[in-house]
Amino acid sequence: MKWRWLASVVVLFCVGHLNGRMGDLLQPTAPVLQTPLYASNRIVLTFTPGDAVTRYRMEHAGSPLEAFQADDSGLFSGFTWQGAADSSLSAYFRLQADVLPTNRIAAVNLLNRIGYGPTPDELDRIAQIGTAAYLAEQLAPETILQDLDTLPDLQGAWQKVTFTGPGAGASLYLYLEGQGDAYVDDVRLVAGSVDDGTQNNLVQNSGFESVLQGTWTTTTNYIASARSGNPVHSGAACLHLVAGSGKNGGANSVSQKLASALKTTAVYTLSFWYLPSDQAVRLDVRMSANGPGQSVALNNPADSPARYYSVLTNNTATLDQLRSWHLRHAIQSRRQLLEVMRQFWENHFVTQNSKSQDYMDGRLPTSEAITQAVNFEFRENLAWRNAMLKPETTFNDLLKISAESPAMIIYLDTALSRGDIVNKKQNIANENFGRELCELFTFGVDNGYDQGDIVQISRAWTGWRVDILAPGFENDPFSGQSKVNKPGVTTNFSAITNLLGTWSFRYIPARHDNRVKYVFFEKDTNGNVLTNQSKHVPARFGPPWAGQPYGLVLDSGSGTNSIQDGYQLLRHMASQPFTEEFLSVKLCRLFVHENFNIGYDFTDGETSPEEELVHACMMAWENPPNGGPKGQLRPILKTIFDSALFRAYTSTGAKVKTPLEFIASTVRALRAARPDGSYTAYTDAGADFVASLARMGGMALFNRAEPNGYPEDGGAWISAGTLADRIRFVESALMTPAMTGRTTEAGANIRIDPVGLLRLKIPGTLTDPAAVADYLLGLICPAEGAANLAGYRDTAVQYLNTTLDGKTASPYDQLSPDSTEYDTRLRGLTALLLASQRFQEQ
Repeated sequence: MKWRWLASVVVLFCVGHLNGRMGDLLQPTAPVLQTPLYASNRIVLTFTPGDAVTRYRMEHAGSPLEAFQADDSGLFSGFTWQGAADSSLSAYFRLQADVLPTNRIAAVNLLNRIGYGPTPDELDRIAQIGTAAYLAEQLAPETILQDLDTLPDLQGAWQKVTFTGPGAGASLYLYLEGQGDAYVDDVRLVAGSVDDGTQNNLVQNSGFESVLQGTWTTTTNYIASARSGNPVHSGAACLHLVAGSGKNGGANSVSQKLASALKTTAVYTLSFWYLPSDQAVRLDVRMSANGPGQSVALNNPADSPARYYSVLTNNTATLDQLRSWHLRHAIQSRRQLLEVMRQFWENHFVTQNSKSQDYMDGRLPTSEAITQAVNFEFRENLAWRNAMLKPETTFNDLLKISAESPAMIIYLDTALSRGDIVNKKQNIANENFGRELCELFTFGVDNGYDQGDIVQISRAWTGWRVDILAPGFENDPFSGQSKVNKPGVTTNFSAITNLLGTWSFRYIPARHDNRVKYVFFEKDTNGNVLTNQSKHVPARFGPPWAGQPYGLVLDSGSGTNSIQDGYQLLRHMASQPFTEEFLSVKLCRLFVHENFNIGYDFTDGETSPEEELVHACMMAWENPPNGGPKGQLRPILKTIFDSALFRAYTSTGAKVKTPLEFIASTVRALRAARPDGSYTAYTDAGADFVASLARMGGMALFNRAEPNGYPEDGGAWISAGTLADRIRFVESALMTPAMTGRTTEAGANIRIDPVGLLRLKIPGTLTDPAAVADYLLGLICPAEGAANLAGYRDTAVQYLNTTLDGKTASPYDQLSPDSTEYDTRLRGLTALLLASQRFQEQ
């Protein structure tokens, strides 16, 4: 034979660029060589890829003792290397792989796990400030100056709105979707997908500096519209747009006939400035009567959670508005860890909006019952957020928030539970909350408790109710039902519907089971509690927990002091090793991977990185560095984020995104800030995500029927059907601006502008298909090296260089970035990459 190769092909996996190491990092997985082949006088070596490889290199030597030299005669194709034809060479081969630096992996893991995915700007920023500084910020969210729920824009600051899309018609229309008025200024319409102020403005008298007659036409419904000298955005005047009724559209508007018709095959950029007000009406500026353009609510800036915050705080919001507020925070907030943890606690202490609604429906009119049930969920979430903004917040603090939440009191039937004696008959406490408190909220399934303990625990929660408390007394559970009437009430003063106040937790001592309760005590063979024999922590926990008694006697007595049965129980359970283990495992599953388990034997001498991390979290729970109370959250989280498992190459892509994480990360992946304060990706219709969340696996935020919350494991979310809906979502989200006039999966007003993103980030290489492909791959797959993405890159370049029929070659570098063809190909490629397997992972 012409080739003689040695069967033992030597593989050396060379890890390069280990600068910026933070903590002990697990080594990346090496590529694995398959059985070598010999064909056509050539050796062929196939291998599985390693982690985050930027370049593969083959070397050879005559023997393992000789120095290896680069073999430049062969050729890599994907994950195969083919040597040159040579009849004389006998050699050992060694595969080397250069990988991404560890600080890059740590950065991407941080952005993907402690947030809802990286944005282009955050990738740039974390590269500048480093992972340590970014993590320090996120662990102290109170230091991040941002409040998406405030409305500073309503105090007189003008807002700019930009739309990019295909043209339509030969006129421009300004109108309101109802009776009201608005101030509009500096309207611009230019050809192309970007407007830096130098392009030719197709709108005459765009700043309303001249009289309207001759440039703008006013219909009868808008006859009162006129130029105004105060306020103005720029110049000496703006348009005071006044609608006499709710009529709108081309026949009822202020409009302008353009010099020539707009091309439906071309892309245009429309922008305008408006002054927000407190009016609940929308302003439309469109290129045809009801066609391409932009609609914005006057009472809140577009794309802002603040537009929902006001209705949520005044108790008039719908469930979809709460979901929109929640999702927009996930997408837009710089306090990303805070948002992830808020969703974690919402899911851990899960409640069900529809059950609250049913409960309130018999007490309030249906319309008020709907909004009151939403208000319960909203207040609970605000409480999570406010607690996590405090540095020394403990798990017990959050447990107390959950127990006092009207949503929880209703959901697990504490509101129905009584322990008093009525007609000489002892009421039996409802066990639902007691069971889930043990199984799902603290100890975990079959971990340190039994049915007898649930019975004793349930008696501690009798007397807890939900009632309307007087204004100013909503946090006083002893204040009793409100006796304050709503304004204008003249009869039936005691009717609940006529009372003013806040529906909150109310404690009724007379309905509490005042008997002594023995929790976590041993039982005899008949199930009777042995009141002198506490249970002890199992030996598997090791020090400092093993062998410690954890029985609790609740003997708070009667009267208002009896409420302490519940609070004493919460404090006790929050400090037990069972709870420390269960919560540590759940947090590790959230932030690292799903293969963490309850029940480790910390004393058997056998260990794993997962077991060691759980134990480290439990020790952080026991011994916070600031010497404060046990169970502080931040030291536990920092233990996870500093661990080798979290920062490892093997951690990247180890989890599958939930539907919520997938939708939020899709928008965030392409969301970069423009100099004028607008963004290259945003949504103005968050409620439209609800249907997509449902199709991607039934993720009904704030309305899960089962008390165990939505799962973290990927198998629960991935199937042929749910993957198809994820693909449908990204295609719809990317193609919406180019396909107006249809209902989409991603919402009617989602706007993603990949061309605008490229103009911001790679302005000098817009028509270079390789540069475009490289940037998008680095953005969408930031933790994967270029060598492992070579196939993706080749496909991306070919896609850009092919017309939309998928068959005809058409060089991308011959297209104008302002053309519809350029925009559509780029959108198609971006959707393709966002639908790939790698983007489903985090």
